[in-house]
Amino acid sequence: MMAKSNRNTKEKIKLGDVARILSGVYAKGNPMGEIACLQIKDLQMSSPQTTAMRIEYVHKLDSYMLKKGDLLFAGKGTTYLCKVFNLDIPAVPSTTLYSIRLLSSIVSPEYLCWYLNHPRVVASIKTAQAGSGTPLIHKPTLENLEIIVPDQETQRLIVELSSLQNREKEILEAIAEKRIQITNQILISELKK
Repeated sequence: MMAKSNRNTKEKIKLGDVARILSGVYAKGNPMGEIACLQIKDLQMSSPQTTAMRIEYVHKLDSYMLKKGDLLFAGKGTTYLCKVFNLDIPAVPSTTLYSIRLLSSIVSPEYLCWYLNHPRVVASIKTAQAGSGTPLIHKPTLENLEIIVPDQETQRLIVELSSLQNREKEILEAIAEKRIQITNQILISELKK
């Protein structure tokens, strides 16, 4: 009898079964503060450590402090974006974000981030949003979200492929921008003749 291969095995789990999900913290900004309070806009920047609002440390922030590998999920607004926190700075999520801390190694942070950013998953999450002015995803929606979890090697390959796709997109956008610049330079040179 042949042994069953672990390759391509998948299971469905609820996010709340493998992760602790916390709402972000409300805090007043202080330019001299030592803690970064990350907002959705900071997740879209290349250097959130410099764009983030600063806040002063108080003891109640301890339970909100982010660790490398935590995920930040935009739960308010129209952009449901997820990023892995990998900064070497003390930081907390603002009220517009949820922090997701994995409690099990069955799923990698990078794979979970890819999964939560997948268009089908985002569309599914959007069906549960509340409010019309500033839509909101409630914490139980995330906790009950079913995650398809393949084996670790498949997770790694998916993340690697996604990273290569993103890099390709960046390169193609840079090439398109250079073509525009070159074409504009040729045209202006021709006009000056």
